Amino acid sequence: MTTVPLNQSAAVILDGSGAGTARLGPVAAREAWTPERTAVHVDEVVVTLEARCRVYMGSEASPPNYVDGTLSGSTGDSTDRVPPVQAGQYVWAVWAGGDPGAQGYVNVTGTKTVG
Repeated sequence: MTTVPLNQSAAVILDGSGAGTARLGPVAAREAWTPERTAVHVDEVVVTLEARCRVYMGSEASPPNYVDGTLSGSTGDSTDRVPPVQAGQYVWAVWAGGDPGAQGYVNVTGTKTVG
């Protein structure tokens, strides 16, 4: 098995209600992630509406898979609470109440094991 640095991102355009969902996770069957930090923010010069963002880990963004949340989903926040992610699982970032048309980003850093 080989362990390498993990630095993966995903993006979503927030819809007309300021909501959006982005997901990312291992792409190979024998790949596992050990996140150290999961960060969310919105790429926007001026934030009018501060989005809430919830972070989930699992096969879907549902209440049993909730790991952390923030009221600073637009200006940015991070968590170190995401557990290891196996193939077939994802890290989900779910924004609500943000600026319509803004682009939300989730970034996961840590280590990735392949093998």
